[in-house]
Parts: sequence; structure tokens; C-alpha cells
Amino acid sequence: MTLFSKITGEVDKADAAFDALAVPGSASALERQSAINASLDLLVSSQAQMNKMQRNAQETDPDKQTYGPAMREKVLALAARFDAVRGKGEELKAAIEPLAVEEARAKDAEERAAREAEEAAQLRQQEEARKAEEARAAAEAAAAAAEAEAHRTKKEEEQRRIAEIQAAKAKAEQETAIAAAVKIAQEEAAAAEARAAAEAEKEKKREESRAKKEALRERTAVKPQPNPAQLASMLSGVTAAAPAAPKTWGSVRHVVGGAVELRSLLEEAKAAGALTVVDWSMTTCGPCQRIKPIYEQMARTRPTALFVGVDTHASPLNAALAREAAVSAFPTFHFYVDMQRKADLVGADTARLAMMVQQHDPIDATKLPSEGEGEPNPATKAEMQAAILKALGELKESTASMDDFVTSVQTLLTFVGNVLAHPGEDKYRSVKMNNNTFNQRLGRHNGGVAAMEAFGFKRVAGAEPMLVISKAAAKHDGLPAMKVLLERAVPARPAAVPSASSVAPPLVNPFAALGGMGGMPPMNPQMMQQMMDTFASNPQALSQMAEMVRNNPGLIQQAAASNPQMAQMFQANPHMQQMMEQMASNPAALSAALNNPFARSMMGAGVEGMGAGTAAAAPPPPEFAPQGMSEDEMLAEAIRRSMSEDGGGGGGSDGNQPPSQP
Repeated sequence: MTLFSKITGEVDKADAAFDALAVPGSASALERQSAINASLDLLVSSQAQMNKMQRNAQETDPDKQTYGPAMREKVLALAARFDAVRGKGEELKAAIEPLAVEEARAKDAEERAAREAEEAAQLRQQEEARKAEEARAAAEAAAAAAEAEAHRTKKEEEQRRIAEIQAAKAKAEQETAIAAAVKIAQEEAAAAEARAAAEAEKEKKREESRAKKEALRERTAVKPQPNPAQLASMLSGVTAAAPAAPKTWGSVRHVVGGAVELRSLLEEAKAAGALTVVDWSMTTCGPCQRIKPIYEQMARTRPTALFVGVDTHASPLNAALAREAAVSAFPTFHFYVDMQRKADLVGADTARLAMMVQQHDPIDATKLPSEGEGEPNPATKAEMQAAILKALGELKESTASMDDFVTSVQTLLTFVGNVLAHPGEDKYRSVKMNNNTFNQRLGRHNGGVAAMEAFGFKRVAGAEPMLVISKAAAKHDGLPAMKVLLERAVPARPAAVPSASSVAPPLVNPFAALGGMGGMPPMNPQMMQQMMDTFASNPQALSQMAEMVRNNPGLIQQAAASNPQMAQMFQANPHMQQMMEQMASNPAALSAALNNPFARSMMGAGVEGMGAGTAAAAPPPPEFAPQGMSEDEMLAEAIRRSMSEDGGGGGGSDGNQPPSQP
């Protein structure tokens, strides 16, 4: 078969198909649309060959002519008919397309109605089954109750009958042996009285013992540490009341179905009141491919807008759609609001694209709610304090130096201070998480965001993620107290490295000295760590130690007498013995210290310090004297010392070298 015959047959076939499909009742609109597209695709596939034959037929140079006069006429006639038939198909397609769209919408509605009817039927069946099960359970319960009542009545009747028989028998025996019974009763009464008196004395002693144990338990009870997961769950609700979140997408929606699919997306965005950006591109377009990653990033960072990609090479429907939209250059961007095209941008101009997206987006995803007080912070003051200490422990571990850590904490105090000074102003109650200063000083460190959340801030997702604290949460009475506590603990600026002559020895850990009790050798750091782990995980052992110290006030002195190093430490530092006795006899305070990362970091210092340089020890500074200090003040001092000593490490081997700086 010649090429001329092949194309002639295809044109005849397409022409006949178009004539048949033009009849309204021949098939559904969707079926007619599909058949028209198939015939057009067949003509499109032969277009290049037809164009070549037409050019050969139009050749005027005799040396280049490939057809004779008759054949040239036929080819030119075929080319004209080819264009006419294709034009007929395009017109027919344009006429049928609205009917096909309406038919597709009706079909979707019918299928949706069928699904809803099926779901409703299932719900009715489930409700009927539930009611039947409830009726069955109620019937069984009533039957069981009736059976139990009958059994109880029968049992009571049997007991009454037995009681009457026994009473009659007892009466008869009493009448025949009254004398012996009186004697036995008198003897038994005397014995019972003696036993009762003895049992009462035993019970009295047992009650006294229980009361003592209960009092001891109350004194030595270790309050459980707050559950971090539970605390995070409570804190997650601390934010200003916010309106319902807008619909979000967060990625580019790629169209392959042409006009129908694009219209559906535009309707989806209209229902959400959102901006739609359409990127018209081609796979062979270099600028299109270069701006593609930036376009996808915009879709991720602005999820409240719908970003659409139409690659005209992805499908014939997309190519036809681009022609209908009169897109003549790539890339081209169209901006739609309420299905109305508001603006166009031609070219891969990233800056202008971002500006136009910002200009036409009707939704501001970062706007904060300003009305109402919002939800209060449900955490208690103690729970807030525990969460802050936990977050600061993580923050200190993740910072590279003490300077960085102090900078992070001072940044945290700045945000909290702004909230306390301006609780009613939105700009002071919110922090952009991608703010460069916030990230550099606090947000990039592990524990930084957690510290903000511990004070009552809450993460708010959007184009720009934020930390927000509600007006009600900003009024939590724990905020000023925790701020003052941190301000006491954190120095105004990182301390400089002291000279050797001005260095005060680190605070000696009183519990490290217990290694010498009873003639045992002094503890090394590993033994001290093991002892702390034991006490932290065994409250009973902690209570027993406290009971020993209370029952034997001279126990610490006895330990010092059997340990020359401990005696030397007490001689150089008289205040240390008193502080050791107070902490050792208070298991609740000691348990809190053992479970606190800051306080615990101090508790290994004395082990290494006792081995060298104890003669150079000096009394603790007056501001850390335990007498008269509140629990918050002692905790602030423990935090400050753990910060300034970077974990409580001791001095050099001779006891006169300055401690290493972080």
C-alpha cells in the first residue's frame, strides 16, 4: 500500500467517523469525545507525512519534482481534504467538550450519591445491629438478675430454717445441762478476756509501728519526676485561640488531563478561597527546568496556595489546553483567584514570580489571632520548672561552649521578658522560627525550642513556622518566678578565665565523702557514679541512709574519723559538714538532686577533689550558705554552679590550678 493510499484511507475513515459522531444520539458525550480524540490523534500522527507530500507536490523545480502532473493534483487535493477533515474534527470536539464535561460531572455526582447511599445503608445496619445487641444484653442482664434474686431468696429461707433447728436444739441442750454450761461459760469468759487484752496490746503496738512507718514515709517520700511526654502534651495546648486552619496543599499538582483536570483544581482552590498559580512548561525548555525546583520550593513553603504544573509534552490534552490558553512562550505563569485569571508572567524570573505570588495570595498564613485570651497554660509551677530544667540540660549538652550556652539562655530570657512586659501585644508573643537571630542564638540548639515550649510557647505551622504564647498563658504566675530563677543562675556575661591566685576551689560534694564510712577506702569517680545511680533508682536505700543519719547524729563525724581525707576537708571547710548533714538527712531534696542533670553534674566534683588539693579548700561563698535559703534559691545556685563549672569538674592535680574553661 502506498503512502498516498494509506493517508487517503485514514482521511476517509476520520471523515466518516466525524459524520457519525456529529449525530447527538449516536453515543454518550464522553464516548463521542473519546472517539473524536482517537480520530484526531490518527490524523496528527500522519500530519508530518502529509506535509512532506504536499511540499513535494508544490515543488516548481523540474529537477526536484517527484510527482507527475496528475499525481501532484491528487496530492494537493488530498492535502486540502486532510486539512478540512481535521478542521471538522476540531470543531466537533469543541462542540462536544462542554457536553462531555457536564456528563462527567453528572456521572461523578451519580457515583457519589451511590456511595453515600451505600454508606448510609451500612450505618443503618450497624445501628440496628447495635440496638439488637443492646436488647440482647439487657435481656440477659434481666434474666441474670432474676436468677440471682431467686437464688438469694432460696438461700435466706434455707438459712432461716437451719437457724430455727439449731435454736431448738440449743434450747433443749441448755435445759438438760445448765449447770455444766454455766461453769464452762465462766471459764471461757475469763480466758477470752485474757486473750482480748493480749490481742489489744499487740494491736496497739502494731498501730504505733504503722504510724511511725507512715510518718517516715511521708518525710522521705520522693516526688515523682514529671512525665516529659505528658508535660509536652499539656504544653501543646498553650497558644492563643486560632481560627480553623485554611486548606493546604504543600506540593505542586501536575496536570495530565488537560482542561477538565485544570478546571477541577481551580474549583478546588476557589472553594478554599486560595490563590492558584499555573506553570506552563515543556520538558525540552531549559529555563523551565531551571526554575522548576524553585517553583516546587514555593509550593512547600506556601501550602495555603495551590501550585499547578502543566507540561505540554505530558499529554495531547495538555498540548491542546496550552493552545486554547494562547500560551506561546515557556515558562509562562498564570495567577487565578476565584477561577479568574488575575495576572500573567512570562519567563523564568524568580524574584518577580515570588513577588506576584505574595501580591495575589488572598490568604496570609502567618497572621496571628488577636481576639480573645486563648487557652491558659495547664502546667503547674512545679511542672513548668521541671520542664525548663530538662530543656536547659539538653541545651547545655548541645552548645559548643559556655559562652554559647549563656548567650542561648539570655536570648530565652529576652523573649520571656518581652512577654511579661507586653503580655497583650501580639508582636511580643510570637517568634518566627526561621528568624536568623533566633536560630543562631537559641533555635538551632537541641533543647532551645523545648525551653521556649516549657515557658508556654507553642509551635504554629504555616508558611513561616512560629512559636506563639497565648495571652492567657502569658499570665501564668510561673513565668516571672522561672525568669527570676534563671536570672539568678545565669551570669550577666560569660565569666573570664580566673588567674591561679584568685581561683576558689570547687564546691566539694558532701556525698562523695561517704565512701570512707566504716573504714572503707575513699570513693573514686566510678564508685561515686555507681552510688548516685543506686540512690536515684532505689528510694528505699535513700530513705534508709536518711534514717541512719537522723538516728545517729554523729554518723558524719564517725565517717570523718575513719577517713583522714574527709577529716582534712572538714577542717579546711567547717561549713561543709553542716551542709552534708542537712542534705543527707533530707532524702526528698537529695532525690531531686540525683534526678536533676544540673545538680547531679556537681556531685562528682568532690571525689577527685578529695584525692588532691583538699588542704587548699575554702569555705563556700556566703550566698550559698544553706541556712535561710529557699528551695528556689538553692536550686538557682545549683544551676549557676553547674553552668560556671561546666559539670562540676575539680581543679588540677595540685589543687592550685584554675579549672578548665568550656
